[in-house]
Amino acid sequence: MKYIHSIALSFSTRLSLFITLITAAIFMLSLFVFFFYARQMVEEEATKNAQNTLSNTVLKIDHVLGSVEIAIDNMEWDIHANLQTPDSMYAITRRLLTNNPIIVGSAVAFEPNYYPGKGALFSPYTFRKGDSIASIQMGTEDYEYHYADWYQIPKLLKKSYWSEPYFDKGGGEMIMSTYSRPLLDSQGKVYAIFTADISLVWLTELVNKIQPYQHSYNLMIGRSGAYIVHPYKERILNETIFTATVEMKDTTVRYLGDQMINAQRGMLTVQNDDSLSYVFYAPIPKSGWSVAIVCPHQDVFAGVERIERIVTGITLSGLLLLLLFCVRTISRLTRPLKKFAQAAESIATGNFQAQLPDIRSHDEMRQLHQSFDFMQRSLVKYMAELKTTISNKERIESELRIASEIQMGMIPKIFPPFPERDDIDLYAVLRPAKEVGGDLYDFFIDNNQLYIAIGDVSGKGIPASLLMAVTRSLFRSIAVHLKDPTLIIESMNNSLAETNESSMFVTLFIAILDLQSGKLTYCNAGHNPLLVITPGSAASFLEVIPNIPIGVFPDFNYQSQQMLVTPGSTLFLYTDGLTEAENTDKELYSPLRLLHEIEQHRLLSPRELTLYVMNSVFQYAGEAEQSDDLTILAIKYRQETDPDKMTKSICIKNEIAEISRLSTFLEESAEEFELPPSLVMSLNLVLEEAVSNIIFYAYPNRADERITIQMEKEKETLVFTLIDSGLPFDPTLAAEADTTLPIEERPIGGLGLYLIKKMMDERKYQRIGTNNVFTLKKIIN
Repeated sequence: MKYIHSIALSFSTRLSLFITLITAAIFMLSLFVFFFYARQMVEEEATKNAQNTLSNTVLKIDHVLGSVEIAIDNMEWDIHANLQTPDSMYAITRRLLTNNPIIVGSAVAFEPNYYPGKGALFSPYTFRKGDSIASIQMGTEDYEYHYADWYQIPKLLKKSYWSEPYFDKGGGEMIMSTYSRPLLDSQGKVYAIFTADISLVWLTELVNKIQPYQHSYNLMIGRSGAYIVHPYKERILNETIFTATVEMKDTTVRYLGDQMINAQRGMLTVQNDDSLSYVFYAPIPKSGWSVAIVCPHQDVFAGVERIERIVTGITLSGLLLLLLFCVRTISRLTRPLKKFAQAAESIATGNFQAQLPDIRSHDEMRQLHQSFDFMQRSLVKYMAELKTTISNKERIESELRIASEIQMGMIPKIFPPFPERDDIDLYAVLRPAKEVGGDLYDFFIDNNQLYIAIGDVSGKGIPASLLMAVTRSLFRSIAVHLKDPTLIIESMNNSLAETNESSMFVTLFIAILDLQSGKLTYCNAGHNPLLVITPGSAASFLEVIPNIPIGVFPDFNYQSQQMLVTPGSTLFLYTDGLTEAENTDKELYSPLRLLHEIEQHRLLSPRELTLYVMNSVFQYAGEAEQSDDLTILAIKYRQETDPDKMTKSICIKNEIAEISRLSTFLEESAEEFELPPSLVMSLNLVLEEAVSNIIFYAYPNRADERITIQMEKEKETLVFTLIDSGLPFDPTLAAEADTTLPIEERPIGGLGLYLIKKMMDERKYQRIGTNNVFTLKKIIN
């Protein structure tokens, strides 16, 4: 069994099988093409022969029927000439039968009462009776012939007519058809019908002689579809071609019947039970009947299939002989390969001096021998060099591992970092692209101020990690002395630029968040803009002045910015390793995708949001290698809580229709703050006027913006803070209405600001960053 298995998997066996299979494929393709066209030729030849045979048969039938028509036509003058002697009609019909053996009966059926002396129905009829010819008067009270089809149809049509075949029961006991010719007088009126009856026995014999194949058979149907000729005699005149279609799955037979009764010529393929057949059909013009030849598919292609079996047998025998020859020949030629394989196994175990087979030929085997010999000598040298390389690599990996531990130890990594505080929630993660990276983040709280820093050093690896360590150390040492993000960045820029001989730089974002007021002061040095998630508003990128990265030009004047962070907001900071992460198709993750993911999961905590975004990036990248360091820092600001302070807020759109929501908000808040109704009415007027001014002046042509209204109650003081991101607008500087003038002389506007001034105890406007902040205070008596 082991020997058989080795043969089955050997190179010589597989190569032999490959050659045999390729040869077999070529042979099979050639045979397929050959037999495909052979079958086409056989089918064309069968169609041609069947159609020719069918045409000849139709001509013969038409010739016989035509001879009957001519005989009737030739005797018509004789009837016209002897109309005065009614009894001469017996002689005329007798003469017709005598001269035309194919006609078995003839009648001259006159119109009722045409010859009053002969009675109402006069129809001399002559017919063959054995070897003799007899005549009778056919019209009687028991047989009123003028109602018969052979009489009525030609009379109505005034043209000759072949009747549908019928069985002459009690007479000739055979299948017959009647040819009827209407006889017209000088006024064009039918006065009699001249008929000739023929037996269709000859027709059946003629059609049944058509047999192009052993199992082929023939059909003939009348104009109604009734069988005239059929291999099953019991179906003749008792069934139609449509009767068979009732229980057949193939509806082609019904189509065939329609074609035949409509006097069409052609060929169809019919699935009759389990056999497939070709049906060739053609009409008989004289009578309107149709004849068909049914040729079984297996008969038509019997010769081709016999040749196919013979050729297939010869081909398979030849392929088997070819396989045996290839196995024997190729096995002998490749025998040295087994010895080379054994030598390779020995070399793989470390025996670089393994004995190689002796090759005397000057072919590829000789070249293989020389290659193995060269490999043995090269491996000895390579193993010595590999030991040295591995030792150096292990030392470098150990140093990188230690450097990574030192680098990660420099950044905060214990979360939550301020468990004693409930006004801030923070989470961060840093994932370098290599063992060490150039991203950094840092944060600390000093005097209720949260200092935040996130940066990205140009480049990756050890140089970037060293500059990252220097940058983080500078931030910690400078931020404790300078309380302004601009001064911190400028000081760090000057320190790095003085000693930056490698021309590396750092993109940096530094911010200071006042945890009491929510004021955020920030300075951006070429870094990505952070994302802000404000309650009641869509997540958006913070507008930042780009400035330039630090470490490039000393003494660069950086510009800072400010904004008011609404309680409940989340700040999402990141490096470009997030938005520029690539998938296997080199497509970027992109800021728009990040914005969409943040908006869809805005309610998650900083930790949950950070981990979700990281997982989203890794799923998007798939099998693509991480190309840059990736850092995320998420901060949620809750504002310090005061047990004596009550706070409510609402966010509305910059639309006049939204002002109605203020009344509901104020009523619900007043009930919770226990405010008197009279005060609530005054406050409602003030808020409606203030919000209307923001909509008209801060957002003159901007839609789908938000206005945030915060309401606080601390002891006996109510504070309303209105925040919007519209155009700068200071309501305290707007002109007030002059109440000393009569109403008709006052200019439009200013009355609302007058009400705000009279009803509120303090008004204050600030422009913080890109936001208008309007504060109103009311002391409750």
